[in-house]
Amino acid sequence: MLIEINTSESTDIDWGASGVSEVAQNVYTLINTLKYEVAYDRTLGLQPNFIDMPLTESVALVTAQIYAIVDEREPRATVESVEFIGVSEDGNLMLRVVIDV
Repeated sequence: MLIEINTSESTDIDWGASGVSEVAQNVYTLINTLKYEVAYDRTLGLQPNFIDMPLTESVALVTAQIYAIVDEREPRATVESVEFIGVSEDGNLMLRVVIDV
C-alpha cells in the first residue's frame, strides 16, 4: 500500500495508531526530527548537517538520509520516492515522501 507523507503538513500524534497508520506516523516522525532533539534517543532523526548548505546540496543530502533512516529505523516501510516541493516561509524544506507499507 502506497502512502504519501507531506512534511509541510503538521499532524497530531495518534497514540493508539496501529498497522499502516502507525508505520506512516513513525516515518513522519523520523523525517521531521533532527538528531540530538530527542532526549533519550539522540541518534533518532536526520543529521542536521544540511542546514545552511546550498539548496541543491541540502535536498540531495536530506533525500539520501530519508532513504537510509527509514530503512534502518522503520523496516516495515520502504521509501518509493522523495520529491522536493519547495521551501516554507520559515526556511524548512518541504518534501513529499511516498512509502510502501
